Formats: sequence, C-alpha cells, structure tokens
Amino acid sequence: MSAKQYRESLNKGNKYHAQKTEFNGQTFDSKKESRRAAQLLALQKAGWIRGLETQKKFVLIEGFEYRGEKIRGVSWIADFYYFNGKEWVAEDVKSPMTRKKPEYIIKKKLFMLKYPDIVFNEFL
Repeated sequence: MSAKQYRESLNKGNKYHAQKTEFNGQTFDSKKESRRAAQLLALQKAGWIRGLETQKKFVLIEGFEYRGEKIRGVSWIADFYYFNGKEWVAEDVKSPMTRKKPEYIIKKKLFMLKYPDIVFNEFL
C-alpha cells in the first residue's frame, strides 16, 4: 500500500455514516445534531428554553493517582445543555447503534449518578 493509499484509507469517514454539518457558524458531528441545534435555537428565540450551550463538558470521574501513576479522569460532553423552564437538561443526539456501545452506557450511568439534578435526554 502506498503512502497516498494509506492516507486515503484513513479518510473514509464515520463508520455510522454521519456527516459533519455546519449550522450557524458551528460544525456539528451529524446532520441530525445540526437539525436539533436549529430546533433548540428556535425554541430559545421563542422563549421556551434559555441558556443554550453546545458541547458542554461534564467531569464524571476526577483524575487521580494510583500507586504513583497518574490516571486521567473521565468526562462526557453533552451535545446540548439548556434550561427548559423547570430544570436543566443535558442532551445527547445519538443513533440507535451508538446508544448500544458499552462505553456510552457506562458514561450515561455515571452522569446520572453524579448529576442527579440534571435531566439526561437522549434525542433520537
């Protein structure tokens, strides 16, 4: 395999066929996520939600040291975070395939444990 063929093989795209999409000057990981951004922005402009943030990071496990070795913490990045008038919502736009991945399931449970006052919403 030539160097050019190798570079091209690395650029095959997302294995779930998601296409990065730009909306309102921001790049989103998929068309579905950019459509949801447009919906939430419209809801915010109409006054139904407020404080809309994208790509908000939540620390699930702090970094620590184990027997002299530094262990990195674990975090999860919500696609959207907003206040719906009653409570704060952390929202993740995921495909059915991604929601079955063990890493996603564990992070979701850790988020729910650490942030019980924030609603976890999966947007299908």
